[in-house]
Amino acid sequence: MRHIHLPDGLISLTIAIPAFIITIVFWAISFKKVRLSEQQVPMMGLLTALFFAAMMINFPLLGPTTAHLIGGAVIGLILGPFAGLISMTIILVLQALLFGDGGLIVLGVNTLNIGVIGVFIPCLIFIALNKLFKPKIGIGLYGTIFISAFFGDLLAAIAAGTAVGLSPLSPWYGLSVAVPAMALNHSIIGVAEGIVTVILIGSLLKLRPDVLEKSPILGKLSLFQNKPQNPENTNAKA
Repeated sequence: MRHIHLPDGLISLTIAIPAFIITIVFWAISFKKVRLSEQQVPMMGLLTALFFAAMMINFPLLGPTTAHLIGGAVIGLILGPFAGLISMTIILVLQALLFGDGGLIVLGVNTLNIGVIGVFIPCLIFIALNKLFKPKIGIGLYGTIFISAFFGDLLAAIAAGTAVGLSPLSPWYGLSVAVPAMALNHSIIGVAEGIVTVILIGSLLKLRPDVLEKSPILGKLSLFQNKPQNPENTNAKA
């Protein structure tokens, strides 16, 4: 087995078709609900290009498995899960058409793993932890970001391993082989995913907090919610 970005020929239609149907539902919801601020539009293009390149780099890990960064947590936390799914879909389609990395038959499976689980799960984890602990800038906030990114990557990998393990086209990779292999390797790459996510979001917090303030996810941070009003705006309302 190679990595979380599954190729055609490895997944049967009995798995590919239901995955496509689920993914289509998420696409429809995302295209309807996505809202991007003026600052976020160029950021979406930048992040899409960045992780398009990052996904092309595969790191050999344990056994016959390789792994690569996903970027779902970064894109989802900054742009929101709906825009994050659209961004990931663009990446997966371009990689399949231009480089044959992944495939069109398994596009639904790859998008479900990388674009839905890999994006929505980190956002949900972050929202839950932020509501519970209300972290401010520092170890608490960066720890929350790291945990969200780590588990998003890990669960996406487990989902990919499950799809391979259940597919009759890959009988040599049963669930007992595919899932542990993906989970073990992405426990390692998940650490890198968490570190990269912390670095990128931490840099934006220092350099472009206005972008994060408009985020439907990071905009819920207490440092933005408790931000004092601009005196000029207060006077204008008065």
